[in-house]
Amino acid sequence: MTSVKTILKKYQGFLEPTELDALLALALKKNLLYIYKNPDKKISPATAKAFAKLVKKRKQGWSLAYLQGYKEFLGLKFLVSKHTLIPRPESELLVEEALKHIKDKHKVIDIGTGSGCLILSLAKLAKKSAQYTALDISPRALKTARSNARKLGLKNQVNFIRSNLLQNLSQQKFDIIIANLPYLTPAQLKEPSIKKEPSLALMGKADGLNAYRRLLAKISPYLEKKYLLLLEIDPQQKEKMEPLIKQFLPKAKIYFLKDLQGHIRIIKIQAA
Repeated sequence: MTSVKTILKKYQGFLEPTELDALLALALKKNLLYIYKNPDKKISPATAKAFAKLVKKRKQGWSLAYLQGYKEFLGLKFLVSKHTLIPRPESELLVEEALKHIKDKHKVIDIGTGSGCLILSLAKLAKKSAQYTALDISPRALKTARSNARKLGLKNQVNFIRSNLLQNLSQQKFDIIIANLPYLTPAQLKEPSIKKEPSLALMGKADGLNAYRRLLAKISPYLEKKYLLLLEIDPQQKEKMEPLIKQFLPKAKIYFLKDLQGHIRIIKIQAA
């Protein structure tokens, strides 16, 4: 049998060292600290084979998060699957901004919830008695989101509804609306780092804005008089989104928020 340090050395150059460490920990069903503390630990042939398969999948484009089955977001652990997007640090800005505005008795909705990372982070971190609703067109994504709600102790605090945007939502008004809808173009979908993620959650058609056009065209009746609408976009979509918002919400105030890399990432829309 080989050892931890021997097998890691064997695969040196295949992937980044930190990824190899994480994959070996996954194959061993141990944490990273175990790998670092036990370099001479013997590894069974079955574990070595499992590790080799994980390395192969990672090289084929499967993300570390998908292979591990989870991703951390705002300090919370979220289950992910091939039916959900992987939560990204850039999206944390959306939750952080919503947290500044949420109040007791507010009604909050997440449109296109995926793994539920946005609405569940907000429900977990906000010290307010708000009502939370999450929509998604994918039943498999909703299944993952509900599992995350249970694991975070939020099973009865978020109402999950299968819906294509607002289609199956009963008529009601919301104080805070958050959405990270598909906004990539066909050309952007060719990016290797996302090729294993669900295209349904990524593809915004020709210019990436199809889902946002459909949402903005229908959103007005669902907005309270004083509302906050937060949308995640690609930085290059600012120029097209501004007139689109003015078309459907002509009196709204529009702000553009930058992520940590200095790129416009979130559109903040408020009642005038």
